[in-house]
Amino acid sequence: MCKHILNAQVAIRAACCKKWFDCAECHQELENHPLQKNIEMVFACKKCKKVFRKDITDYDESDEYCPHCDNHYVLKAVTQESKEIQKFENLVKEVKQ
Repeated sequence: MCKHILNAQVAIRAACCKKWFDCAECHQELENHPLQKNIEMVFACKKCKKVFRKDITDYDESDEYCPHCDNHYVLKAVTQESKEIQKFENLVKEVKQ
């Protein structure tokens, strides 16, 4: 489970080492080489567990969904920091009421 992006919907296969990671920061923490950028990305959907490829040079809104189960995997990232900000904003709203 990714500690950086708490709502990660896919794992990404790094082209450089052929290993699976939930995000680029996970790769950076665990490997001793830079993440290789590639035109074709390989994903594994966390909902249906199936693997699929996407060409990022030909990417549109319909590509934000797993082609096997239609899971929407391109979401606004929820991070620990964003969760803390949301808690603070909710507290401020409660105090103002």
